[in-house]
Amino acid sequence: MEARFFSAALIAASLLSLGASHRTQNFIVSAPTPEVARAIGEAGETYRRDLALEWLGRELPPWQDPCPIRVHVGAHLGAGGATSFMFDRGRPFGWQMTIQGSYERLMDSVLPHEILHMIFATHFGRPLPRWADEGAATSVEHTSEKTKQSHLLVNFLTTGRGIAFNQMFAMKEYPDDILPLYSQGFSLARFLIAQGGKRKFVDFVGDGMNWNNWTAAINQHYGYQSLSELQVTWLDWVRQGSPHLDPQSPLLARQNQVPESASGIQLAAASGTASEPVPVRNAVASGGAGSWYARQRDMAHASRVPGSSADAPLDLRSSPPAASDAVQPLIPSSLTRPQEPGTMQPTVIQWQSSAPPLVALPAYGYH
Repeated sequence: MEARFFSAALIAASLLSLGASHRTQNFIVSAPTPEVARAIGEAGETYRRDLALEWLGRELPPWQDPCPIRVHVGAHLGAGGATSFMFDRGRPFGWQMTIQGSYERLMDSVLPHEILHMIFATHFGRPLPRWADEGAATSVEHTSEKTKQSHLLVNFLTTGRGIAFNQMFAMKEYPDDILPLYSQGFSLARFLIAQGGKRKFVDFVGDGMNWNNWTAAINQHYGYQSLSELQVTWLDWVRQGSPHLDPQSPLLARQNQVPESASGIQLAAASGTASEPVPVRNAVASGGAGSWYARQRDMAHASRVPGSSADAPLDLRSSPPAASDAVQPLIPSSLTRPQEPGTMQPTVIQWQSSAPPLVALPAYGYH
């Protein structure tokens, strides 16, 4: 315990030596100027309150240990951040955050992204699945950042870099090809949130983790019979340009649809093996011979090897390729999965946009 207090004091002292500092109830901000430090601290408290109300329906109690925030601000810096902490019997502690970017992106994207990670860590008391944590956090960024992710998603899905849902939902670590996880996680989070709101999404994620059965959770909260059905419906929504959804959308009217005999994209059951594909339902009312789904089905039949797994990367090759927006991952591929509750190894959450690289980030982490 004394070591923890000494460490916190050492962190605070080092932050004070870096520039102007501003203290709020839950944050200790170190920034190049007093004005920036104060603005980041006050915005942090506002995001902490408003995002908790929006996603959880309640404010969080003050953290026992304030979170030190180191701020690097400059128009030449790519937007990004890293937040580290540890879990002790379901309680996160030992917060540390580093953020960088232009002042605008810090205030409207990086800071809310990182703080939502912290809110989720406090609420759930353990690490979330990477797609859900990053998808939700990306959804609170500025429109320009979300638009970038939407454009990248189409590129990834048309170049064989998509992640099949039975793989994505089971991921406990970042994949080597990490950027598709961000784009796909954001898109799926947006798709689900449109069908019931943010609090329902939080309840769904919590039940999925508690039950260790994502098929049951997606059926309970959203009515999909399987991850396969969810994937097919989501893919069609992406193919249509990810339009605004409402409860009466034909895309979501699945109860009167007839199952197809096969589909171009099929998944194994979340709690089963990946050796046998699970039948999925057509996500559109009309599925004639010239439909996108029919083309995907025919492609799958033509290329399937008997006995092979059905969890291949997602693909939207029938859609025109997007402009060359794809970027090489700037995030180290050796990032570690945050530790389970009760362990004392540090958890790090990081995030960055396309360029340039972050400065002074921890050696381990996830965005």
